[in-house]
Amino acid sequence: MHQSYLEIFKQNESLEKTFRHILGLKEAIINFFGENKPGEIVFIACGSSYWSSLSAAMGITEKTGIRCSAVKSGDIVLNPEYYQKLYQNPLAIAPSRSGSTSETLMAIDLFKKWYASPVLSFVGFENAPILAVSDMAIELNWINEVSICQTKAFSNLYLAEILVGAILGNDQQLIAQLELFIKNFAQLSEHADNKIQQLLSELPGYKSLCVIASGKQYGVAIEGAYINIEMAQFPSHYYGMLELRHGPIVMIDESYLTFIICKNKPTEYEIKLIADIQKAGGKTAIIASQDAETNSDFSFIYGSETAPEVIALFGVFVLQGLAHYKAIQLGLDPDQPKELVQWIKI
Repeated sequence: MHQSYLEIFKQNESLEKTFRHILGLKEAIINFFGENKPGEIVFIACGSSYWSSLSAAMGITEKTGIRCSAVKSGDIVLNPEYYQKLYQNPLAIAPSRSGSTSETLMAIDLFKKWYASPVLSFVGFENAPILAVSDMAIELNWINEVSICQTKAFSNLYLAEILVGAILGNDQQLIAQLELFIKNFAQLSEHADNKIQQLLSELPGYKSLCVIASGKQYGVAIEGAYINIEMAQFPSHYYGMLELRHGPIVMIDESYLTFIICKNKPTEYEIKLIADIQKAGGKTAIIASQDAETNSDFSFIYGSETAPEVIALFGVFVLQGLAHYKAIQLGLDPDQPKELVQWIKI
């Protein structure tokens, strides 16, 4: 058994620890934001941490009314003339598995220089350099993988980010739904494991993967495509839900498998898009809260109505599992993709 299998399909223990830890910091989180009174909130991140931030930023805006955005650390470093006058009294959130990635550390230094920005960081590694530049650091030392690619680390960082939004917005319903997801994870994991293996058995020859989503699920969908690029070294693409028709659909044919992460139960728009993809010859798989008459070739169903953030967590886990099994199918080691390391130094 590969290490990445355990880190994907048995990640419920780490998710439970993260959930309890963040809720235990509720008062400190509220005080940190209350004392700093940000004009806006900016996620600074790169790689997988950026994609989780892209999704989490929308939820924080929705729940707090404070404008929240995500920006790639490397873009700040390469384009300082644009970013140094862009924000008004920003508070920075910096999620980083390693806490050592060069671009993120450099970008934080610039934000402190330009704005004296307070920084909240989430970090998985102990004694990480990011701790020295953080005004509040949330250490999640149980999320790190032995294998190279972010799997449970991504899920835990995203969980931490959306929990902060739920705390600031006092969204007790989302907190309860996240707790239920973690409680049911073992059952969901077993079901997804079997479904993924069935999919690969029935579609052994698909040559390209496409992942589509919208809104708060879009960044997570991108990560779902990325993990298949990284772990399985497999051609994977990502688009906004309704963006697919605006050009990219010309690429869809019988060699494509498209995953659709639905906001909840499939909507009329998503059902019509599935039909268009199938008309072009492609195969489809939906990730949704409940089933519907979509005629999708494959369905990964959560089982009850829930928040889009929960479906996003469920969806990225399914796509991590797909990447694991696809790598094995292609004769690759999912634990050690070529030329990848756990963090980047430039």
